[in-house]
Amino acid sequence: MKLHYSMYLAPALLSLQAVAQSGPNLVKNPGFEETTATVKTWDQLHLATGWSNANAGSADLFNKDACYVGIPDNDLGSTAAFEGERYAGFVAYKDDQRRNWKRVLDHNEGPFRPASQGYSEYLQQELSTPLTAGQEYDVVLRVKLGSKSDRAVSHIGAYFSPNKLSYNHRTFLTEKAQVSSADLVSDKQNWTEVKGSFVADGTEKFIVIGAFPAAGMDKTKAIEGGDSQRAYYYIDGVSVTVHPEPDTDGDGVIDKEDKCPQEPGLATLGGCPDRDGDGITDKLDACPDLAGPADKQGCPDRDGDGFADNVDRCPDVPGVASMKGCPELKEETKKLFEKALTGVKFESGKSVIKKESFAILDQVVKVMAENPSYNLEIHGHTDDQGDDAKNMKLSDDRAAAVKKYLTDKGVKDDRTRSFGHGETTPVADNKTSAGRAKNRRVEFKVVFWE
Repeated sequence: MKLHYSMYLAPALLSLQAVAQSGPNLVKNPGFEETTATVKTWDQLHLATGWSNANAGSADLFNKDACYVGIPDNDLGSTAAFEGERYAGFVAYKDDQRRNWKRVLDHNEGPFRPASQGYSEYLQQELSTPLTAGQEYDVVLRVKLGSKSDRAVSHIGAYFSPNKLSYNHRTFLTEKAQVSSADLVSDKQNWTEVKGSFVADGTEKFIVIGAFPAAGMDKTKAIEGGDSQRAYYYIDGVSVTVHPEPDTDGDGVIDKEDKCPQEPGLATLGGCPDRDGDGITDKLDACPDLAGPADKQGCPDRDGDGFADNVDRCPDVPGVASMKGCPELKEETKKLFEKALTGVKFESGKSVIKKESFAILDQVVKVMAENPSYNLEIHGHTDDQGDDAKNMKLSDDRAAAVKKYLTDKGVKDDRTRSFGHGETTPVADNKTSAGRAKNRRVEFKVVFWE
């Protein structure tokens, strides 16, 4: 077309987010760089490999040193390419006028009246592969309104066709673009992106670019000096790419496949992190900062006793299950506790410890000092003589008295607990004096608590 304008395209309203290019561009010659011959003048879009006109209008190809369609200076204005050394251009709208003969009879009439205003040009190309049904695609067009264009319009965009178009007319296409600018495109200074996203139905094989008034079209005048009556747009950098799936944490695993979408992780672990590198994801790892085997929930076992360090009360000394990973009680400790059953004595009917018991209790203090991982439960018991409630209180007071003795001797208070059971758990027959003596006892039990 010999009279052209370049127009500025506003951002497409079909997408509120920036479109990030993902995967290969399905437009084979997106910057019009590949040509089959030297561009010399107007109407030579066909020299750009893969590109053609979709109707009888004639879009243009711009090239350095070409006549009328040079770069940067040409008959439509002056601009460098968005990328590379070439770009294309098309008339989006022609505001044709004809003489207004009514003016002869009525001087209030203007000298011109609107004529046919449907002229429009379209570029098209077959995509490198048909679009896939149900897949979302991102579309980006870089456009600029020619500085010598005196009209600007909205709804510049791209229509994706199942067939190559070959209309004999030179008017607007009636097809509705999948991606277009709802706003007027009027920037003559900058290349601007028209972009958006859409979900393909699987029939799309060709991209067609131009003005698509099917959804309505706004027009405005942008006259500077003489009136060219046209809206002419330069176009460059066309892209159609698969819309990237969301990846919130940026770890390369898309959210719908990421088991930890808010935390960067490893693809081999479903997108979940593994700080200690033991192959167990942090959320399943009982020791996420210390490497360990899966059979121990990712925790190490420093002493090799089969109990993971996080549950091993003695992680540096091999132990047994009954002692929560600590060594079995020494024989002398067992004998000490057995001796304490009857060796810890109290004044009759009271919770006052007799001095003869101090030697045994001092040995208990020594055991606790030598085994800092131990905690100790102290259980007081009575025989069945007397009132049940009084016996319960007496047993509780006696156990508490032993606890106080150990604390006073340096055993931390939080390492011991005392309990009274009264006459409820006899170990011998209360009908004999020997049995009753056994039932009046203090029991020590090594335990482990958090």
